[in-house]
Amino acid sequence: MKPIILTVALCLLNPLAALPAADSSGPAKPNIIFIIGDDCGFNEFSFQGGKIPTPRIDSIAKGGVTLTHGYVTSAVCSPSRAGLLTGRYQERFGYYGNLPFKQIAIEGVPLTETMLPAALKPAGYRSIAIGKWHLGWDPKFRPCERGFDDFYGFLHGSRSYFPIKNPEYQHELMLDRKSAGPEKFTYTTDEFGDRAVAYIDRCKDQPFFLYLAFNATHSPRDTLPEDLAKAGGGNKVADKIAAMTIALDRNVGKVLDALDRNHLAENTLVVFLSDNGGEKRHDNGPLRGYKHDVYEGGIHVPFVMRWPKVLPAGVKYEQPVISLDLFATSLAIAGLPMPTAKPLDGVNLIPFLTGKTTERPHQTLYWMFGTGWAVRDGDLKLVLNRDRKGPPELFNLASDLSEKKDLAASKPETVVRLQSLFDKWKSQNKPSLWGNAKASAKDE
Repeated sequence: MKPIILTVALCLLNPLAALPAADSSGPAKPNIIFIIGDDCGFNEFSFQGGKIPTPRIDSIAKGGVTLTHGYVTSAVCSPSRAGLLTGRYQERFGYYGNLPFKQIAIEGVPLTETMLPAALKPAGYRSIAIGKWHLGWDPKFRPCERGFDDFYGFLHGSRSYFPIKNPEYQHELMLDRKSAGPEKFTYTTDEFGDRAVAYIDRCKDQPFFLYLAFNATHSPRDTLPEDLAKAGGGNKVADKIAAMTIALDRNVGKVLDALDRNHLAENTLVVFLSDNGGEKRHDNGPLRGYKHDVYEGGIHVPFVMRWPKVLPAGVKYEQPVISLDLFATSLAIAGLPMPTAKPLDGVNLIPFLTGKTTERPHQTLYWMFGTGWAVRDGDLKLVLNRDRKGPPELFNLASDLSEKKDLAASKPETVVRLQSLFDKWKSQNKPSLWGNAKASAKDE
């Protein structure tokens, strides 16, 4: 039987919708699930060495591969998700920052870009998005117009974790293309987890792509009393973040249990990662910087993959990978060719993680956010963070993951070389889709 990709994304929006039959002419297609955490700190999971107990997320690492140098494409939510779901650096299509919410008709991932659920359709996948969208407000940019068959979630970058009596449209929960109606759930993290489980139970006999995008642990710091008690019972920000992380872990566990109950776990690839680094009051451990920074703390995230039939268990993969790789990996496992009209920036990770390929998945990676930018070539990283006017700093991440020792003055030729790499990459990108508009803090 062909492996199932579980990359946590959610698919429970319309339980009455007719579901296409699985193709029985060949081996079963792998299911794909992406589980996305929101603003999670690098050191906020026990598999990372953190103090918050996260046994269910830890189990993905224990049963699979921890990508110790796992990156996302941006230091904030919306562009990071745009890169993940298109498999292309979002700067290639002018998506540099969070949606500014000023020119709604043009603010979203361009319709000229193909998202993963649309790319998977030729292989017979049913695709479901659950949770936070944050990739376009206008109807044409919403999930069910971008390849997803089902959507249950909200459009904005954040919202209350508790029911809202009369929410604005961007905060209200939607079922496919319409309002889901009066909010009667208890807590969004549990609601999204339960929806994911119901979808898995219902659709176990067909290939599916599940995009489960939790809003945890993004602000506001809404917590359940029982989770706060488990976190120590205090009222400090750290206690609330811990409580929100405990709820996140509980609901990842619900998804894993549903896979076990439906005999899908062995043939499923489960991917868990954060969309960017933690904010300043989060615990990023050894990494310098936070969300909004192109230092490691803003872009280097917890990243684990489990696929028992294919991937080794309990392994740490030390080479740099990036969220862009999930698109190419998904297409490869689904038996689909890579696109040629707009080539992907990611690669299929499976040969690297299984040891069939010993080369680096990427020699060079790039980032931009605001006035900041960075390029990593091998283990060397040239970075001009947004809080600096220059010159750029140079670090060797193999020996200095915390970016404390600037080597720029002693290696001027390396600075020139990496600057040239970045400038060439930047020259191929498009201007910002919405000019210099900047999202407000509440939109992020």
